[in-house]
Amino acid sequence: MGCSVVGSVNGDRVDLVGQESGTGPGTPGKGPRGGTSAGNGGGGADTGERLGPGGRRCLPLPGKSCGWGSRPGTGATEPRAPVRIVLSDIASFRPAPGVQHMEPDGWTVAGLDTNFYAVAVRQLVEGTLLGRPATVRFTPVGYAWDYGDGTAATLRTPGASWAALGLGEFDPTATSHIYRAVGEYTIRLRISFAPEYRYAEGPFIPIPGTVTLPANDLRITVGTAKTVLVDRDCARDPRGPGC
Repeated sequence: MGCSVVGSVNGDRVDLVGQESGTGPGTPGKGPRGGTSAGNGGGGADTGERLGPGGRRCLPLPGKSCGWGSRPGTGATEPRAPVRIVLSDIASFRPAPGVQHMEPDGWTVAGLDTNFYAVAVRQLVEGTLLGRPATVRFTPVGYAWDYGDGTAATLRTPGASWAALGLGEFDPTATSHIYRAVGEYTIRLRISFAPEYRYAEGPFIPIPGTVTLPANDLRITVGTAKTVLVDRDCARDPRGPGC
């Protein structure tokens, strides 16, 4: 049997549709009009037809049995026609959403860089299709930040913490953002994954498009250095803003 698989992006998931096709035995042809094969009780007139060798109908000649010197009957059984069989199946695969972080955690100073970064990894999501193993691989490829202050950025890097980058607090990074006005903001992030599928131990095949999922929301309070330091004196936090 032949098998084909097609993968497509459907909102926040990937659907794999499989079809397996082949042929099976057909149904026997019909008997002659007005009668049936002997013994079937078709209700038609008796034509004298009988089944001969190989299941063929025949009309016996005088003094001969069917199959010995007989001639074919007019209602010979039609051969069985092969029937095409198609099996269909569908399986859906969805990646786990990523997580976003910010530094400082929950607060920042207007005019200074706030560091945002995401944690999203390549994932293998496994399942079955037509009784065989199927796997979809999701690779993060895009990060769309909405900073809540009317600005946004779409980046190809998830960023990293200041410590992982070897930087100090409020140093600029590839994913940092500067708030210009004090207030409270909600930061939203959507992460896009490029999908590929593998069926029955075959190679991975790219699927057009991306699957985009929202990460967790963050809330941040933006103030000035003086207001931020009300509960963060320099003795406790020498690296705090303004110290």
